[in-house]
Amino acid sequence: MTPWLPPQAPAPYGQPQQIDVHVTLHQPVPVKPDLTWWQRLARAVPYRVSPLVAVTATVAAIYPVPGVGYGVGRIWGSALDHIGTAIHFAASHVAAAVTVAVVAARIHRPCRLRTTLAGDLVRRLTFLDAVGVAVTFIGGIWGVLWPDLVAAITGVRA
Repeated sequence: MTPWLPPQAPAPYGQPQQIDVHVTLHQPVPVKPDLTWWQRLARAVPYRVSPLVAVTATVAAIYPVPGVGYGVGRIWGSALDHIGTAIHFAASHVAAAVTVAVVAARIHRPCRLRTTLAGDLVRRLTFLDAVGVAVTFIGGIWGVLWPDLVAAITGVRA
């Protein structure tokens, strides 16, 4: 630690001034290789979705509702299929897209925040959000994609 010195008067114009230069060298920081897409996904998912929440939400979307006999995902898929058969297939695609937009907006809203090991804040998926994702995914596959596969193979809408 250098002792405190009173300020020096500036040197007269035209005379050289003394400049001290100090250089500090550090060891080079090792460069980590870039992670692949799958590695980044494998690191990000556990912070955003609890495995318990994901499994229970999927079971809640598949498990039959008492008195109805079908799960909520299958009911939504049947509604999409009925819209596509009775009205027009484009209407079922629009209904599915609107549902995906609503679920995405629900997921994107600020909810439970969690800190990662790197110190970043990430949103944590709640049970209701996970059920919405599961119902939308299962219903979309059953109501929009599955009949389209049948129509693509046979030429007739299921």
